[in-house]
Order: sequence, then structure tokens, then C-alpha cells
Amino acid sequence: MYELILQLILMTSLAVVVYLMAIAVPRVEDIGEKKNGSGSINLPLDRLDALLGKAKDKALRRLRVVVMKTDNFISRQLNNKEEKL
Repeated sequence: MYELILQLILMTSLAVVVYLMAIAVPRVEDIGEKKNGSGSINLPLDRLDALLGKAKDKALRRLRVVVMKTDNFISRQLNNKEEKL
């Protein structure tokens, strides 16, 4: 079980590193065609960046709300313990 968790953490961290490297690479404007000379299709990286940015912002906002709710719950529990003492 621990091996699975470690592998998931490793793969997730690798994906984050690849994503951060893809953001850091300067973008080159495509002129004209959607296909390369080799026949492969260019990915819409600008739309992908915008989508991932929105998803990241949304996830961070939700995580912030969860952390705030947890903090409030712990504070209430501590205050109730002090009143009983």
C-alpha cells in the first residue's frame, strides 16, 4: 500500500514539474496552418494554459474554504474544552 502511495506521489510530482516547465517555455506564435510538415497537429497550449489556470484557482479557493472550516471547527472545540475546565 505504501508503495502505491509513493508511486502516486512520484507521478504527480513529475506531472507538476512537466507542467511548470511547459509554462516556462516561451510561446511561439503559429502562422497560418494547424498542421506541421510531418502531419501532426499542434496543441492549443494557450487554451490549455487558461483552462489549467482556472482549474488551479478554483481548487485553491475550495482548499482555502476547507482549511478555514477546519480551523473554525478546531477553534470551537478548543473553546468548548476551556469552558468545561
